Amino acid sequence: MIEISNSASELIRKHIDNQFEKGYDFTSKYNRKMDRTAIVESLGLDTEKGYDLYNHQFKKILKQRKLDASNYLETRFRRPQFSDINAIIKPEPQGPFIEENPVEKIKNEINKEQQDAHIQNNTTDIQKQLINEHINVESIQGVLEAFWLLLKIKWPELDQLTKEEKQSLSQMWLPAFRKYLTENWVYIGLPLISTIGIFTKHIKEARDKKKKRKDEEKQLEAKEKEMSE
Repeated sequence: MIEISNSASELIRKHIDNQFEKGYDFTSKYNRKMDRTAIVESLGLDTEKGYDLYNHQFKKILKQRKLDASNYLETRFRRPQFSDINAIIKPEPQGPFIEENPVEKIKNEINKEQQDAHIQNNTTDIQKQLINEHINVESIQGVLEAFWLLLKIKWPELDQLTKEEKQSLSQMWLPAFRKYLTENWVYIGLPLISTIGIFTKHIKEARDKKKKRKDEEKQLEAKEKEMSE
């Protein structure tokens, strides 16, 4: 059995809610009994305790979904003392005949759901590990430098960030980057921002050199003109 990390009550609640989502017919007493038996056996619970947990969670789900409990629960009542002795009691309809053992079928579905959840959790853990490996102080420093270079284009008078400032800012932003950045941002967004910053730096330097060369050429032309006069 897959290791259970949540409480039995929570697992039962999720199972019942999932069954409702899939359209399982809980209005049938037979179906409810089969479903209850299957989940209790799958979790390896004591029968009495498991049934109590299931019944409790089932009522909570009905209330949560705003469903009429009378359609899903049996109401115990006493026949009136002077009732009609010839009254006809209709037998409760039973669920449809299912060739496969319904308990085993539901248990197989539960096991598959748990396996899928286990795989999903493992995949998520691996993704988090990869993200943490790629997001470090050095990578954040590259992003900060890129942003700062973009600002310097607008305000050339800005001083460069010191090594201590970049280190301090990167350490402060590290937890937020690791928690909120998605995998796409880690592998595409951050390198893209850093690349833009580096390209921008060299583009700015090239533009400054071109402007300086043009200014020198203008000054040279002005001197030559003065000398010719």
